[in-house]
Amino acid sequence: MNRKIFLLICLISTNICTKNFFSKFKSSSQSKSVASLNFKKIPIVFHKNYDISFWGLEKLHPFDSCKYGKIADYIVKNCSIDRCRFYTPDPVTDNELLLVHSKEYLKKVAEPSYAAKVAEVKPLSWIPRSSLQTRLLDPMRYATGGTILACQLALKFGWAINLSGGYHHAKANSGEGFCFFADIPLAVNILWQKNPNLKVMVVDLDAHQGNGVESILKNDKRIAVFDVYNGQIYPNDIEAKKYIRYNHPIKGFTRDEQYLNLVKTELPKALDQFKPDLIIYNAGTDIFQEDPLGCLGVSEFGIIQRDSIVFDLCLQRNKPVAMLLSGGYSKKTYEIIGKSIQNILKKSKISSII
Repeated sequence: MNRKIFLLICLISTNICTKNFFSKFKSSSQSKSVASLNFKKIPIVFHKNYDISFWGLEKLHPFDSCKYGKIADYIVKNCSIDRCRFYTPDPVTDNELLLVHSKEYLKKVAEPSYAAKVAEVKPLSWIPRSSLQTRLLDPMRYATGGTILACQLALKFGWAINLSGGYHHAKANSGEGFCFFADIPLAVNILWQKNPNLKVMVVDLDAHQGNGVESILKNDKRIAVFDVYNGQIYPNDIEAKKYIRYNHPIKGFTRDEQYLNLVKTELPKALDQFKPDLIIYNAGTDIFQEDPLGCLGVSEFGIIQRDSIVFDLCLQRNKPVAMLLSGGYSKKTYEIIGKSIQNILKKSKISSII
C-alpha cells in the first residue's frame, strides 16, 4: 500500500475515533446532568410507614388508613416524579411530643383500651401493646415528624406538602377523632424554638372544627386560626371556639359555589390582616359530597379548586404554605388528593423547581 494513502487512512480513523469519544463523553455528561436534575429533592414529604394496617381491623373505621401510599403512587405515576425525590421524615421523639403533651398522656395513649377510643375502633383494645405501637402509633409518629419537616421545608422553599398529618383533634392530655398526636401545635412550637416571633396562621378547611389545635395554642398572639367547618356535626367544642380568630361555621351540605365564595372572600382578608410568616394548611377532603362523616356537599372539582385557591393566595403574597392532608373518609379520597396535588404542581412558582 502506498505510504501516503496509509497515513491518510490512519488520520481519518483517528479523527473519527476522537469525534466518537467526545460525542460519547458529551452524551454521558448530559445524561448525568439530566439525571441530577430529575432526582433533585422537592418539598413533598412521605414515608413508607405512613400507612396503617392491623390485620384488617382498620376497615371497621371509614377512614382509609392506607391512602398515603396510594397518593404517593399517584404522584409518581401521573406527575413523573420519582419517590427518591420526596423528603423522608424521622419519627417524632418523646422529648419532642412533651413540648405539647403531658407524660401522663403519652403513657395513656400507649394502652390499647384508650387507643381504641381515640381511633374509634373498639377491637383495637384486644391487640397487644407491642402491636399497637408498631402498627398504629409508629405510623402516627412518622406522620407527625412529616408535619414538622414540611413546615421547615415550606419556610425554605415557599411551599411543602406532607402526604399525611393534620391531626387537629388531639389535645394536650387527650386524643379523639383518630388524632393521637397534636402535630400542628408541635411543629409550631419547634419553629418557635428557633424563631420566637414567627407568626403562623392555621387555615383549617377540614369539615370538622380543629378543636385540638385551638385548645393547645389558645389565644397566643403569634397564632391565628382560620377555620371553616360544618357547625352542625362533631366536635362542636364550644370552649375551643373561643380561640378561633377567623371563625366560619357553615351549614351541612353546603355546595361548591357557596363554599368556594366564602374561602375566596374571607381568606384574603384574614391573610392581609394578620400577615403571617407561615401558613399551615389543613386540607381535609371530608368536605367531599360523598364523605360519610363530613356531611357537606363539595364536589371533587370543588376540592381541587379550593386547594388551588389557597395556594394561589399564599404564593401571590409570597407567604410560605405547608399543606397537610387531615381527614377524608371516602374511598375516592386518595385519588381526589392526588389530582389536587397534580394541579398544584403545575403552578408556575412550583413547577419551576420541579
